[in-house]
Amino acid sequence: MTWVLALLCGVAAAVALAALVPLIAGTALNERTRTQLLIVLFPAALAFGALAGLVLVQRRARKLAAATLRRTARELQRGAWRSAVEHMRQTPPADPSAFGDLANQVEGVVGEQERRWQARVELSQEWYWESDELHRLSSLSADAPLVKPAGRALGDVLGRRHDELGFVHAPSGGWAAFTQMLERQESFRDLEFEVDALAGRARGWMSLAGRPRHHRDGRFAGYEGVGHDITAHKESFRRLQASEQRYAVLAGLSADWYWATDAEHRFTAPDDEMRRRLGTLAEASQGRTRWELYPQALPEAQWRAHRADMEAGRPFHSLEFQVARGDGTPVWMSISGAPRHDETGRFLGYHGVGRDITLRKKAEQMLVVHNRQLQSAVTARTRELEFANRDLEAFARHLAHELRTPIGHVRGLAELLQRRLGDQMRPEFGELLDLQVRATQEMLTTLEALLALARSSSEAIERSIVDLSHLAEEVVAGLAGADRAAPVHWQIEPGLRAWASESQMRIVLTNLLGNAAKFTRRTPDPVVTLCGVLGADGQMIYQVRDNGAGFDAAQVSQLFQPFHRLHSAQEFQGTGIGLTIVQRIVQRHGGTIRAVGNLGQGACFEFTLGSRDAGAAPTTTAGTLPDVSQPQPLDSTITPSRELAA
Repeated sequence: MTWVLALLCGVAAAVALAALVPLIAGTALNERTRTQLLIVLFPAALAFGALAGLVLVQRRARKLAAATLRRTARELQRGAWRSAVEHMRQTPPADPSAFGDLANQVEGVVGEQERRWQARVELSQEWYWESDELHRLSSLSADAPLVKPAGRALGDVLGRRHDELGFVHAPSGGWAAFTQMLERQESFRDLEFEVDALAGRARGWMSLAGRPRHHRDGRFAGYEGVGHDITAHKESFRRLQASEQRYAVLAGLSADWYWATDAEHRFTAPDDEMRRRLGTLAEASQGRTRWELYPQALPEAQWRAHRADMEAGRPFHSLEFQVARGDGTPVWMSISGAPRHDETGRFLGYHGVGRDITLRKKAEQMLVVHNRQLQSAVTARTRELEFANRDLEAFARHLAHELRTPIGHVRGLAELLQRRLGDQMRPEFGELLDLQVRATQEMLTTLEALLALARSSSEAIERSIVDLSHLAEEVVAGLAGADRAAPVHWQIEPGLRAWASESQMRIVLTNLLGNAAKFTRRTPDPVVTLCGVLGADGQMIYQVRDNGAGFDAAQVSQLFQPFHRLHSAQEFQGTGIGLTIVQRIVQRHGGTIRAVGNLGQGACFEFTLGSRDAGAAPTTTAGTLPDVSQPQPLDSTITPSRELAA
């Protein structure tokens, strides 16, 4: 455009000179010619001036446009694209449409790029970083977790290399390898650093990626890249790694192995653990079903039931069978499994665990053999003990019967001698004969007690419903009279029932009620009670309580031992066999007995007789009875069922 204006300006100048020269030269021209030259000169001069002005304006517009473009380039280079666009729109109207269109295009393209970049920055967990040619951080996103979220300022980070940041720990290769990589100007990705106080955590992990950047002339300008907080990923990886390690240890120490089948119930490729456990047997299992692999391990009916479970998709547990390894060694297996499906619910097959139970089966077999041997030994020993007890009881009965006769003779001779001598017998001889008669009587009483003790251990138990209340009244009525300070007030609870042998319950009540009557002879107001209470387990507990002499609680363990007496014969007579007989009868009924008491405060004997479901089989297993308070006389508000004087 400029050269066209210049050409036109030259033509106008030439025309003006052509008209001006004759006028200046003074050549004789007629008036008409002079007028025509002036007419030509004036438009040519005007055209020349206009064209010259246009050339000057065009040159100035070009300079202004060049300056505007240079300033725009500088502002775009430093990132101030909004200011550059504004300056282009404010350019004088040399070529306003071109700069306006350029400003609109720049604003559209750069603005869209900035919007996308801003969205990426805000929605991503990454941050941008730059370093100079000395690898010092020169730019860093303000929202990077190294800075504001960690309570640091940009000034604490910028101008320093990564290895100069005390809160950043060296990568796996060390700082030296990292520095050498930067000196070689190599790009890198996923380089992990451990960082103190990262994004509000006491310690975290970040991953950096970077590449070298250069000036326009090709000189190295430093690095640029992005960082990413991988703390959550690292922690998840560590937890997964620890879980896999625990699983590996568990799998190595466990007796179980994992197995899987396809949709046709054929074994898939075995894993290393299964190969280690089963050897060639595991290799042979691939592509075959369990019943094809071990057809003889179970009966056909059991295999059919197992296949039916798998066809129905039911889980199964502890399917046990015996197989042989490749070397012929027998192995017992216990298999459990469950169906597996994909995310759409499609059946994929079965998976589960297998366990080597060979040692358990051997132990069970040894235990069965040992139990048989033990049972045989126990049976033989029991038979020997039964024979020995039978012989011992027979001997005791025979001895007791044999001793009765000579003891009776001794007693009879002493009584005969007393009658014959009569008044002629000296007093001291009479006392000796009385001692002899009493001694023989005590010997006969002891023999009777021994026979009763033997019968209590051997007599058969025939149980039925026994009315203990009525039986106790009969026993009380049959007790022998004795010198007493006061008659006994008997309090017998009505309606007491027991599943027991009536004859043996009579012996139990005779001993317990008889002892209660004996040990209350010196009590001013004696009371003896027979009652029943329910224990914590709902079992009936029968109690015989009195307010008599009682006993020393420290010697309670000797009460039920034969021939052990806690009172002297001068205080209370007895053989020391009665409570032993009671204990054996109660134990043979499947119950227990115990005593509670204190000297001078009475005694309480309580016993159980086992449950009716236990049958009549004798047992010596003793349960624990609930604690009861020390026996006391019944208060006057309780009406006894019957009061009998003895």
